[in-house]
Amino acid sequence: MKIKSLSLTGLALALLAALPVMAQTPANPAPGCTATPAQLEANKKVAMEFFRPGADRLALADPTYKQHNPAFKKRAEDKKISDYEEFKAAFAGGGRGGGRGPATGPQPPAGNQLEVVTAECDIVTVIHKNYRQDPTAEPGKFYEVFTFDSFRIKDGKLVEHWDGAVIPPPAPAGKQ
Repeated sequence: MKIKSLSLTGLALALLAALPVMAQTPANPAPGCTATPAQLEANKKVAMEFFRPGADRLALADPTYKQHNPAFKKRAEDKKISDYEEFKAAFAGGGRGGGRGPATGPQPPAGNQLEVVTAECDIVTVIHKNYRQDPTAEPGKFYEVFTFDSFRIKDGKLVEHWDGAVIPPPAPAGKQ
């Protein structure tokens, strides 16, 4: 058996030549995934619409909507309502859903830019770039932070949501 050797340069050139072919080859979808490229694009549009200023978020959610954001989940449990009912309450009238008032003090650069939007089967993940106040610097000094939202989409509706949110601590006494 004769083995042909390649120089490091030859190996690099062979890999570079293969890149266009590898880039065009779709990844193997998850087992049981039947989404077409058109369905994946449609699902991405639904998820991106959720973040569009002025979007009718209530029209995007299915009544079977399931929430995994613990702050939303806790509010729903405290009110003894479904995840869908809490979604409607949070976003009625175009609300942001976070229960926060208007920001005060120095403002960061515009945030919530959709950095990455990816879809596989019925899941769409959106990665956002935002800015946070640097707690080690003077007011007005911000740093980039990336967050995500993932949605399960069925028949053009949001049916499930995940993100990296945590339940915020209560406000200090006198700061409410």
